[in-house]
Amino acid sequence: MSKSANALWMIVFLAISHTGFSDTLEQEMNKASDTLMELMPYIYNDSAFRDPTNQDKIQQQLQQLLWVIEQTPKFIPGHGVNMKISQQSLVQQLKQAKLLFETKNYATAQFLLSGVPVICSSCHIQDGQQAKLTRKLDRSLFANDFSYGEFNYYLRHYTQAQISYLAYMDKPSVQKSRIQSERTLKRLLDIAILSHEDTQKAQIVLSEHTKLPKLNLEVRKKIELWQEGLRSIEPTMMNLDQLEASIYENFNERFSLQHEFIFNERNRPSALYWRKQLHQLLRRPNTKVDTARVLYLLSIMERTLGDQIDVSLANLYLKECVRMAVATYSSKCLNEYENHLYFYFGGSNGEGLPPELINELDALKQNSVNEI
Repeated sequence: MSKSANALWMIVFLAISHTGFSDTLEQEMNKASDTLMELMPYIYNDSAFRDPTNQDKIQQQLQQLLWVIEQTPKFIPGHGVNMKISQQSLVQQLKQAKLLFETKNYATAQFLLSGVPVICSSCHIQDGQQAKLTRKLDRSLFANDFSYGEFNYYLRHYTQAQISYLAYMDKPSVQKSRIQSERTLKRLLDIAILSHEDTQKAQIVLSEHTKLPKLNLEVRKKIELWQEGLRSIEPTMMNLDQLEASIYENFNERFSLQHEFIFNERNRPSALYWRKQLHQLLRRPNTKVDTARVLYLLSIMERTLGDQIDVSLANLYLKECVRMAVATYSSKCLNEYENHLYFYFGGSNGEGLPPELINELDALKQNSVNEI
């Protein structure tokens, strides 16, 4: 496990302490920050993580971090349901990592720890606000400018992230690569939409990159589609009914797995813009039905935008939507989650879900039958 990958995910969690929560919660998150700063040198280094002389200290830090996160529910009433989802998932992830470390399953414990902060960052990535966090990791710890950009993106250091992504795009080898140039430009587009109320900045960023001499031809065509999509956006805050209507108009109300694997890139700017607004709506008072509706639509946007991470935010949102047990939307969420699982685990030998997922689906369906 590379030190740069671990640096990216582990330090993300430090951003929580500067997201505008109450002073008490901020104090608790500062404790988590301090603990993680102590843990990071071990998380980077496979040998240090396994060294018997470090195990007592690592175990104490994991226990301290878990204890802090377990205290947060009493400090977050009134915050969006996505924050509560993250807190519950985070506790489970830390418990599993701690147990695996104690039983000497070091590789899996490291893997789980590397995914912990992305759960928590899901509460904050889409708010468009620059983080006030001052703690930084040196660029030399990262493999390249892209990984350093990712680190700052998840910290919500959008200005530094943009600088790093731009530096990465300056390299002719990156411009020639369809995968490297496309994923970098997607991040630059995302930051421009997150950080500005209108789409002018995003248009400027894309226009500048069409001038790159070595830019991959397929990526040039995608930029043209993104520019078309940007011109179709009316930058105004919509209510939930308007958002739902706009999403259905572009993606069809009867979603299928097509939205996850076959995507019209012209819709990417709109999907980013709608995801941003859906996160903003979750921070407002909502009825139970409307909260489930937002979670359903948010999960579709997450699937559509295609961030491939080990922890599926879309699945977390869908399962919470099902557990809310409201008419219409909980059923939609259950269908979306089940269809995704069967497709994901399907193959030439037929559909075969792992036993633990079959049990989870059965429990979700039973809850839906009992409550709706």
